[in-house]
Amino acid sequence: MIQRIKGLIILLSIAVFVISCGDNNSTTSSLTKGLPGSCGKTLEVVLVVEDNVYTPEIRDSIGKCFEKACQDLPQREPEFDIVQLTPSKFNNSDLLKKHRNIIIIDMQAGNNNTIKKGIDDKVYPQSVFRISVDNKDSLLSILHQYAPTMRQQFKTNEHKRMYVAFKKDENVNLTEKINKKYGIKLTFSSAFYIAKNDKDFMWIRKETTNESYNVMIYQVPYTSEKLFNQDKIIETRDKISKQYIPGSIRNSYMGTETRVDVHRDSVRIGNYTAVETRGLWRLFGDFMGGPFINYCFLNTKTNKLIMIDCFLYAPRKEKRDFLMQLESVVYNIQ
Repeated sequence: MIQRIKGLIILLSIAVFVISCGDNNSTTSSLTKGLPGSCGKTLEVVLVVEDNVYTPEIRDSIGKCFEKACQDLPQREPEFDIVQLTPSKFNNSDLLKKHRNIIIIDMQAGNNNTIKKGIDDKVYPQSVFRISVDNKDSLLSILHQYAPTMRQQFKTNEHKRMYVAFKKDENVNLTEKINKKYGIKLTFSSAFYIAKNDKDFMWIRKETTNESYNVMIYQVPYTSEKLFNQDKIIETRDKISKQYIPGSIRNSYMGTETRVDVHRDSVRIGNYTAVETRGLWRLFGDFMGGPFINYCFLNTKTNKLIMIDCFLYAPRKEKRDFLMQLESVVYNIQ
């Protein structure tokens, strides 16, 4: 059923810091507020702090804030990758100052205990959090208090970056078909194509050698708030995936992995409040599986419940960054 595609690898080392930067052609400029594109590996955070401040205690605390395991991946992967640099290394590099996600810590006697956020000052997208403290305890307090805000902002940056990349190479025909059918706009790159298209169902894929990116879109008349119940959401996605997503072996099909828990949250995507469900999928009657993210929301203009289900197949690969691409498609909904 699902082939694998080869992902882009960006190498990072201590001696040579190599990071991708968006170009600044006219198309990109119109999408990035006229600013140059920011740099950085997916879900990477540059932490600027003196070595003598970055003690094991501070390092562990930052790890708890930003490097905890991602939910609902088959193997452990951190939510973010932290790259620590001293202020001198950071300040002497114009390239590093263009990084997408930055935390700068200044701890010295006489400082006020503050945190300031800068958004898209010189490149797009970018967030710079500047923490000024006069002691270790104040630093730990600010980190734990504002870590959720920083994590959310860094993920928003990733969604924006993906949108710019996809918009530059947009499959316009696919965008128009989705809009006409569901009354929403989702932006996919030209590498995505429609694998199946039925009355209320569409399966969109991107396939190359090593990974497979997949998005199912389904709509049904909205009849009751019960459609948002977790059991009902899983029941619906299993019904649809069994009908439309076959395996390579006869009578095999995709469904939700019930041997692990799924996790539910309420999120804001575009102008919609959606129920987000994360978990693992598997092929029943076969031996394939991977992570999925499911979004359900009510389109008030059509009075229909829309389900957008993103699932990934990338065996023997880290999956966090690949899944972020699919998540970004949904978060940039219009």
